This record gives sequence, C-alpha cells and structure tokens, in this order.
Amino acid sequence: MVRTAGEYAPSKVRRIWDGARMWYVEYTFKLPDPDNTLPLTLGQKLTLCCLDSSDNVSKRSYYVFSPKKTKGFFSIVAPKNPPKLDEREAAKRRAKGEGDFSQVLSKELEVGDEIALQPGQNTLDYKGEYLPVTDMVYFAGGDGIVPVIDQVKSVLPAGSSSVKGVSVVWTNKEEKDFDVAIATLEDEYFKYSTKLAVSCIVDEEEDGVGLDENEEVAEAVPDFNPGTMAVISGDKSFMKSAYLGVSG
Repeated sequence: MVRTAGEYAPSKVRRIWDGARMWYVEYTFKLPDPDNTLPLTLGQKLTLCCLDSSDNVSKRSYYVFSPKKTKGFFSIVAPKNPPKLDEREAAKRRAKGEGDFSQVLSKELEVGDEIALQPGQNTLDYKGEYLPVTDMVYFAGGDGIVPVIDQVKSVLPAGSSSVKGVSVVWTNKEEKDFDVAIATLEDEYFKYSTKLAVSCIVDEEEDGVGLDENEEVAEAVPDFNPGTMAVISGDKSFMKSAYLGVSG
C-alpha cells in the first residue's frame, strides 16, 4: 500500500493508450513497488501532481479506472483534448499551486515521466432519509462512468450490500465514446443480469443541456421508491441537467 493521505508518493507514467475512435485516453501509472495498491475508499478520488513545462505546479484529482486491488500500477481516464482554461482562471489556479494538470496530462506527459500522488477527496455522500438503500440509479456523462463502475462492482455481489437492483444510464455525445468502458459494464451485466440494467444513450446536446427532456433517458430511468438512491457523475453541466431530470 502506498503512503497515507497527507503525503505524496512518487509514480511514473507507464502507458498511454489513445483509442483511435475515442475522445478519451487511458493513462497507466507505475506505483513505487510492484506490491503496492492504492488505499482508496469507495467514491474517493486520487490527486496527481507534477511540474509543467514552465515549472509551475499542476495538480488535479481523478477517479481511478483500474480495479482497486490492482498491484503495482493504476490507471485513469481523461479527455483526449481538454478545453484550455482562460488566462484569468489559469492565473488563479497557478496562484493556488494547482495549474492546469489536464493540459499537462494531454500535451506534455510522456511514458517514463514522474508525477506525485496522494489520496484525495471522498465524493460519495448519501443525504437521503431512507435506509437501507435497496435500489441504485446511476446517471453518468462521459468519463463520469469511471466512479460508477467502481460502485457497481462493490454493491452487486450477493451479501455485499442491501442493494437489490442497479440501473446505469450512461450518455455520450457520440457512440464511439462508449468504447472506453462498455466491455467492463457488459462483464458485470453477464454476471448479474437479474440485478443490473444498463442503458447507453447518445445525447448530442452540448454538455448534457436538455438531458432532462431526453425521451430515451426518461424511458431508461426506473420508478423512484423509498430506498432508492440516485448518483450523478459527470461534469457540472451534465450534473445540473441530470439533477433537473431526477428532481423533476
């Protein structure tokens, strides 16, 4: 296990897999020791940090894409061409020691380059009044599917939780973008077909705007009953639109 929260541990870029058809890239990083694993809890991010080409500190938190118990390495998924920050926002982030890690990851990091990592924020916080949770409904936009997969794998096995049914609604702007994780979802479906329902929906609206009015999404969402927990995962625009769909 690598160092605990509050400290940074070294890591090196091991592999960059750029699927020709996809808008996403899978980055694999080597841990300090072949037996190391990441001490992350369900819903917890991992913070990555390095210097950019101008020697400014850049850091950002990601959900880990590789299985939790993987030894010796881990992987994340990130956009192939992330939007650049405007100069005002970039200056604010540099002043806080954060920089624009998305651009460093996309344009500068190469296999063999070293970064630092530490466990980050836990983003899974249930605010409902009904316990136990018996049904989970996940809304994922783009690479927001990464933490959803981790949670699905945790709640589906018999005896692992009180959850009896799981629905995943995953949207992307183009059909090819489902390639990044569709095989993993299919594996889970074949193992738990009586508990898991997966809907992959192409939503061409920019940043999920209008998702709450998408008929395919509405048809894929099950009825909400006491004991149902909804989880929304994606960028801010997607989360806002998905929330309107759930609460409306």
